[in-house]
Amino acid sequence: MAPTDTLLQVARPQAKFLPKQVVTFFFKRLVNDNNDPTGYFECKACGRSRKQVAGTGYTNLSPISVDTLRFNMEAVTHEVETIIGAEMPNEFGLMLDGWSNGSEYYLAVYAVYSIKGGGHYPLLSMTPVVNEPENDRGAESLLAAISIFLPFSEKNGETMSISCRHRLILAVKALLALYEADVCEVQRLMKQLKTLSEGAKLRLVTPLRPVLRQQTRWGSTHAMLRRYFELRGFLSMDDDELAEFLPSPTTRSRPKALLNELSDCESVSLALQGDDVDLLGARDLLDGLIAVKPILKTYIGASANIIHSPAFESGCRKGLAGDAAKLLRDEKTAIGPFLQGVECEPQVVALQKEGFAEHILKKSKVKPCVASYPLVSAIPPTSNRVERLFSVARAMIGHERQALSPLAVEMLLFLQVNASYWDVEVVDRCV
Repeated sequence: MAPTDTLLQVARPQAKFLPKQVVTFFFKRLVNDNNDPTGYFECKACGRSRKQVAGTGYTNLSPISVDTLRFNMEAVTHEVETIIGAEMPNEFGLMLDGWSNGSEYYLAVYAVYSIKGGGHYPLLSMTPVVNEPENDRGAESLLAAISIFLPFSEKNGETMSISCRHRLILAVKALLALYEADVCEVQRLMKQLKTLSEGAKLRLVTPLRPVLRQQTRWGSTHAMLRRYFELRGFLSMDDDELAEFLPSPTTRSRPKALLNELSDCESVSLALQGDDVDLLGARDLLDGLIAVKPILKTYIGASANIIHSPAFESGCRKGLAGDAAKLLRDEKTAIGPFLQGVECEPQVVALQKEGFAEHILKKSKVKPCVASYPLVSAIPPTSNRVERLFSVARAMIGHERQALSPLAVEMLLFLQVNASYWDVEVVDRCV
């Protein structure tokens, strides 16, 4: 190779771990009573023992080509689709959201259904949506994409789009608008503390560093205000270069009040992301937040204007609370597709004629028929699963894997999210 050719070479990143280190981390060598190797290795995760074939190095798998690997992935993907389709009941819901990566716009669709009282949320599709130039990627465009996807399934789904966390984000944005001037003052101070001179002074008294606000995430505003009050004790009023950036004493109470309110909002936001929170619990959290900050009711109230179907949500809450008998007419109509039967107390035929008084007392003790809506308990109050999927997709593609086709991205994410539906036996059947 010519000396000039070395300038055009791209240095490949070195692996952080050697194959021997990876094998040592996941497998434990088994020895006999004399402490001699037996040739078997025990998996630390599942406990199974496997024998290492001579001459295979650190793997017993035969080398395969890229085309064969892609063909096997497609076969496993189709098999997992069949397994999920066999498990899904005839009535299920859809949870969806969109994500843009470069010029591609992906639509992730999750199934939502209940089996034996437990919610199941397998990923059905994450295909790129091909939009015309005049399309705006609004609700109509997404419904058109879903209408193309659903015919591939022999079952009918009921679309559900509820995200209490998105409403909370809108409410917090409206709250921050009232304190915009105070937040800008703190942001201005933090930028000054990041300069070389002020940063050097700060490092002499505390290891804490300034935190800046990001316009796209309200959580960064909360972090900035919290750091401001942590640093305030280390800031000197005698510093002439810093004095003009410090908030005035008359306005210090407003950032403190905003910090307390954002702390409550962050606590509710984290609770909404829990896997054990249903629509009833989400409503209780939002109502508790409204009780301490009524201004948030505009976006997170039970009858807010941005709610597409208040009757649907109130009906779901009554169904979860066991108050199905108190459903109003519009609420019954809204959650009617989720009705899966009516439970009535069996009537016992009297062997002899009852007295008039006994008949009245027994009639008052008979419980009315209660409608059953088991699918309502599986409805997630937020779309955090979809947002986590997009975070995984962004980390998987990164800047070094832009050559992955949309089909390969969908297959990789589909198999990763639905890992509980396939194992070694499924792969063996497909290969």
